[in-house]
Amino acid sequence: MLNRLWKSLKPVVFWSYRRGSWQYDLICVAILAFIFGTPRTFFNDRPGAPTTRAVERLADAGEDSVFWVEASAVAAEDESGVEAELETLVTRRSGKKMRVTKVEKSAGPDGDLYAYLVYARP
Repeated sequence: MLNRLWKSLKPVVFWSYRRGSWQYDLICVAILAFIFGTPRTFFNDRPGAPTTRAVERLADAGEDSVFWVEASAVAAEDESGVEAELETLVTRRSGKKMRVTKVEKSAGPDGDLYAYLVYARP
C-alpha cells in the first residue's frame, strides 16, 4: 500500500512530468494558487515602517556634513547643553571628532520641536 502511494507521489515530488503535459500544468497551477491565494497572515507577514535612527547623516554641504537628529535623542534642556550633546551624538554617528557649526530646529505640524538639523565639520 505504502509502495503504491510512493509510486504515485514520486513524479509529483521530483517533478518528472514532461513540460506541457496536463500533470505539469496542474502542478504549475497549484503552485501559483498557493503563491497568490495564501493570505499574508498565514506567514505572519506585515508591512513594516522603515526604520530610522535617532541620528542620520543626510548630506555633505561644502565642508560641513548635515545630520538629522531626533529631538527625543537629546536629553539636555539648555542651549549649551543641547549643542554639546548634539556634538557628542554626531561624533558617535560619524566615527570621527566633529565640531558643530550650526543648529536648526525643525518643528512638527503642531509646533512642537521634532528634530535638529546639525551642520558639523571635522
